[in-house]
Formats: sequence, structure tokens, C-alpha cells
Amino acid sequence: MTIRIIALAAAAFTCLSSAAHAELRESVSVRVSYAGLDLATVEGRRLLDARIDTAARRACTSVLTGMRGYADIRRCRTEMQRDAQVRVAQLARPMTVASVR
Repeated sequence: MTIRIIALAAAAFTCLSSAAHAELRESVSVRVSYAGLDLATVEGRRLLDARIDTAARRACTSVLTGMRGYADIRRCRTEMQRDAQVRVAQLARPMTVASVR
């Protein structure tokens, strides 16, 4: 019974702790240039990925310390890289052009 109470208390503390830290997060955005890159080539995509990674490392910082700070930074970088993947996929998609006669 005591172990169950301790586990429930730890789970509740974790939820409250996560909610409190979520309030500390602020929106971060960075512009990454793809000028001069040919996104149709593997090398062009590799260079863009490197630019995105560098921008995410510079932009994602945390006021938290220790493991919480590290987790916050990792989460920020992951979210930025996911968003970048979606935006790069939109760039690489062929455009559909329509006209009205």
C-alpha cells in the first residue's frame, strides 16, 4: 500500500512539474537560408540539414538546469527539426499551376 501511495505521489509531482515547466517555455523561431543550395541533390539537402541543425542549436536554450534543462533543449531542437522537415518537404514538392480559360 505504501509503495502505491509513493508511486501516485511521484506521478502527481511529475505532472505538476511538467505543467510548471511548460509555462517557462517560450516560442522560438529562426530563419534558415537555403540560398545557393540545390535541394534536388543529396549534397544540397545535407548542407540544408546542417544549417537547420546549427540554427536549432543556437536558438534552443533553457533557463532550467540539469536534466530538466537538457530535456527542454532536446525537445526544442526536436520540434524545430520536425518543423523544418515539413517546410523543406513543401519546398521540394512540385507546384501545381492552374489556369482558367
